[in-house]
Amino acid sequence: MTTPASCNVSIVMLAHNGVDFTRRALESVLGADTLPAEYFLIDNCSDDATPALVAEFQPRFEQAGIRFTTWRNSENKGCSLARNEAWEKATQPYTVFMDNDAAVCSRDWLARFLRRFQERPNLAILGPKIIYPYKPHKIQCAGVGISRLGRIAFRGRGADRNDPRYQDYWPCWSLISACWLMKTSLRDDIGMLDELFHPVQYEDLDLCVRARLKGYEVACDPTIEMYHFEGITTASFGQEEYATNIARNSLKFRQRYHELFKTIDDTLPPQEYQWLKRSELGLTPELELVYC
Repeated sequence: MTTPASCNVSIVMLAHNGVDFTRRALESVLGADTLPAEYFLIDNCSDDATPALVAEFQPRFEQAGIRFTTWRNSENKGCSLARNEAWEKATQPYTVFMDNDAAVCSRDWLARFLRRFQERPNLAILGPKIIYPYKPHKIQCAGVGISRLGRIAFRGRGADRNDPRYQDYWPCWSLISACWLMKTSLRDDIGMLDELFHPVQYEDLDLCVRARLKGYEVACDPTIEMYHFEGITTASFGQEEYATNIARNSLKFRQRYHELFKTIDDTLPPQEYQWLKRSELGLTPELELVYC
């Protein structure tokens, strides 16, 4: 059996409950062809079996040659602050943000990410094509579009996985941080996730926009695929608070960039901005998480 190759990447993952999802995520990382050099798993004050899961996986990661760092927060610090505290400690030149309800699909995902950065020196943040783990694996997000009114589009949401419209490298203004790889040095160049968007929602879009304004490239590479259950991480705050966060942080985001949005060359068709409900996506109940 071939030993997986290690690469100069740090992965940051938060977990507030959702222990079964976290297990899938960790197993998918360990089973891939390329492994990170270090892994940060932060227990964001879970009240389920997450601490036991962390204790189970720590020796497995260390046996795989991955430096494993973990701690437990005494309260749920939200996404921006908790991620920033881990990102600040990352020692590798590249950092992955990965939700605990995501899972690796492309077995050589990290190698593919790094090849793009080698090809495109100005690239700062790169996202994969995110697909649902339920058959027939419809697209969840192939990059984020922003309209001149500040509306957000999860590009390709609900489209077939192999829809030809979403198979090419796509420079964009924003991505969702369910999974992306970025230059670790961005923390010093443009700053970290803005805690104005505490506890969650729009902090990832904001970081991408700031990278673009600094002159960097942000893009989606659909040749890299990741599964994402969607909504598990954010649902840990409660549905009512989740909806309130979206409304509040959407307003903050639009207020900050409304003049910029007027200048954006928005080429997406209007239907991309129509948010499809889960029941409209054509997903089956059949869960399938396999490498591709």
